[in-house]
Amino acid sequence: MKDIQNAILNMDNTVVDLETLQSLYDNGAQQDEMEKIEKHIKSSKGKDDAKPLDKPEQFLFQLSQIPNFSGRVFCILFQSTFVECISSILRKVEILQRMCTTLQSGQFVMQTYVLAFGNFMNGGNRSRGQADSFTLDILPKLKDVKSSDNSQSLLSYIVAYYLKNFDKDAGRETCVYPLPEPQDLFQASQIKFEDFQRDLRKLRKDLNGETGSHKSCLAETEMVNQ
Repeated sequence: MKDIQNAILNMDNTVVDLETLQSLYDNGAQQDEMEKIEKHIKSSKGKDDAKPLDKPEQFLFQLSQIPNFSGRVFCILFQSTFVECISSILRKVEILQRMCTTLQSGQFVMQTYVLAFGNFMNGGNRSRGQADSFTLDILPKLKDVKSSDNSQSLLSYIVAYYLKNFDKDAGRETCVYPLPEPQDLFQASQIKFEDFQRDLRKLRKDLNGETGSHKSCLAETEMVNQ
């Protein structure tokens, strides 16, 4: 108990780990429980045959004797998770912002849009009128189309043309993927603005609570020192 008391009073989580502090905070005695414990202690005072508190109740009572126990533990826990919470929100915002910028103004994305819109404008059906500029199922067939002298395939020609005119670093470590990374796209698609609002509301609420607890702890400490 001495270690716990010193850790809480000194705001030190190196002696008692955060998991233990979280457990103490979550399982602390409720007000009605503390009233019963204190009532039992008062009624038992001076009686030889008084029944002592059980260990759990005794432990809860000792915790309650730590000045502003709940407020101090809340401050320690909030301080340990604040940076992580902010970083998590910022990562989501950065991914979403990057995807929006890429999809709105990325050169290769715009070219893909042009081809996709071209497919749509050539609309019809498979037997008539649907003259697609590209389809994914044609990609495996590119290697089967040969030049007149049979020296190269359509696939090798497209690759050579791409390297010459678009990306000389293709296939190297310095190559930049021309489209948004699939993983980034997936993460951006899973983001909900309602989640942002909920996380920010919780963070604001916890920050206000931490500020209030911090002021209470300072005021109580000053009173003790006086």
